[in-house]
Amino acid sequence: MKALRLIPVLALALAGCTATPPDLEPLPGSFTYGEKAAERRTQAAPGTMIQHRFLHQGTMVFETYEVQPDHSYKLVRRSVQDSWAP
Repeated sequence: MKALRLIPVLALALAGCTATPPDLEPLPGSFTYGEKAAERRTQAAPGTMIQHRFLHQGTMVFETYEVQPDHSYKLVRRSVQDSWAP
């Protein structure tokens, strides 16, 4: 009987684990900074991953964008490296 009481609690705990992470906000220098989604288009096929790197406040930023079905960009990944040698 106690096991049946644990099922809803475990289900709620697992539901919290599958939440999607918040969307990344573009930084100055990002492809999509200060733009609406409709302003930047590409001829690349939907699902294509595009890499972009730039300096932001003295750190090197590496971003990955995914081309959406409407050929706009969606920022999906970002990493920052404090010391970077070209």
